[in-house]
Amino acid sequence: MKFNLSLENGSPKEIIRRILSSKYFPFFTAAFFILCYYPGWDMAMIYYAAVVGIAMVLLLDDLTPLISMLLFMCVMITAQHSPSQTLDSSDYFTRPEIYWQAIILIALYIIAMGYRVFYKRRTSFRPTPIFWGLCLLALAFLLNGAGSSSYTVSDLMYGVFMAFFFLFIFVLFSGNVKLCEENYIKISYAFLAFSVLLVVELAVKYISVCDMFMQYLGGEVSYNHFKEQISFGWGIWNTMGMLLCLCIPAMFMLASKSKHGYLFVIYGAVLALCAVLSMSRQAMLGAVAAFAISSVGVLIKSRTRLQNAIVIGVVVVAVIIFAAVKREAVCSAVLGMMESLFSDEGVLTGNGRVSLVNYAVTYFAANPAFGSGFFMALHDVDLTNLSFVPEFACNTFAEMLGACGMFGLIAYCIHRIQTIMAFAQKPDWNKFYIAAIVVVLLLLSLIDNHIFNIFPTMIYSGLLAFAVGEEKLAYPAFRLKHKKVKKEEDKGEE
Repeated sequence: MKFNLSLENGSPKEIIRRILSSKYFPFFTAAFFILCYYPGWDMAMIYYAAVVGIAMVLLLDDLTPLISMLLFMCVMITAQHSPSQTLDSSDYFTRPEIYWQAIILIALYIIAMGYRVFYKRRTSFRPTPIFWGLCLLALAFLLNGAGSSSYTVSDLMYGVFMAFFFLFIFVLFSGNVKLCEENYIKISYAFLAFSVLLVVELAVKYISVCDMFMQYLGGEVSYNHFKEQISFGWGIWNTMGMLLCLCIPAMFMLASKSKHGYLFVIYGAVLALCAVLSMSRQAMLGAVAAFAISSVGVLIKSRTRLQNAIVIGVVVVAVIIFAAVKREAVCSAVLGMMESLFSDEGVLTGNGRVSLVNYAVTYFAANPAFGSGFFMALHDVDLTNLSFVPEFACNTFAEMLGACGMFGLIAYCIHRIQTIMAFAQKPDWNKFYIAAIVVVLLLLSLIDNHIFNIFPTMIYSGLLAFAVGEEKLAYPAFRLKHKKVKKEEDKGEE
């Protein structure tokens, strides 16, 4: 009866579009992924992400809901089948019957995206300065390691991946989304649903290692030994912490718009606490930065400014009181986390990150123009155990210098300057919160490799279209063409 009634209000195709476009649909995705994660149903999640993603690309006029699928694609690998050495180094994804299914689904996904960009674009694409800057950056990725004695086909392939995920994903979204209030709220709800999944999986992990956690609090287990237990099929403690930090600004966006916004501020504080519990030092810094930056927005402009200010004040005071009462435990925990950042002689090593930067500079010196390629030999141990994913220098600028040389570093700096200028053209609060998510990702990428990992890269490129907003066009000819197309679109709507 209910299905028939819904058919009266539209065709099956229209009903599917309404479901996929709903701001509540990401919660169904979160529930499905949680149910699949623990039994080890990796392919069920992969098929779901592919089918839903392709349906969104082909059916929706506005691709904003696709942001949620980019988020959930980050957590498709289960602990049972993870190739990571932090778990059981499963050979699941090296089996032909598995990887061929994945390859076919990826190919279909890319074909659907190509069809949408080149043949079924819903709005007129405008070649703005950021587009041309991304073209330059994509060229730098394609030329990574050119002329280097250690250059391989793997360098070329990963350069193609990076060019695709930075440039093509940005073009896909910038030509197919509307920068309206409803869509910014949809993005926030996508992060809300995604954060629920992260909190659930982190809570279950803590329940499973409860005894060791108590030993850690009692000083019987070291920080490094305990943090290694906070590992998931799709990533380690740093990955969990990074993803939690990205969700915080979106909660504050909801707080600024909701009648009971203070509840989202409280949940934002919970996410910050969860980031701390991820045992990732970089996430602890990122959580503080995300919470502080986002608080500025709700303190200046929100529907429930007073209530939000009270909650933020209570959170800050609670943290100060806890640190004062438990100062010995806090100091001990901080010292434990700091130990691996320094050598026995007291020299800053950054838990090996300083040496990675030095290696990257050495590779740059070997081929200054275009670097030594993405597949630089940097780490003693490959935690991912994936041959098609390179080792990284754990710093954005060092990675660009070592992998893509001076040409790559200049291209990246140009892109970064352009994004700042574009955001500054017409700043508003919606762009502020999305930009806060991007800034947190970029800050964490200064001490890790997130921005060059495939899934965070897609999130970055997708959100970039919303963070920079409407750019001024690069050339008058394109401006006139766009105005003409816009007039035709408005005439068609009338």
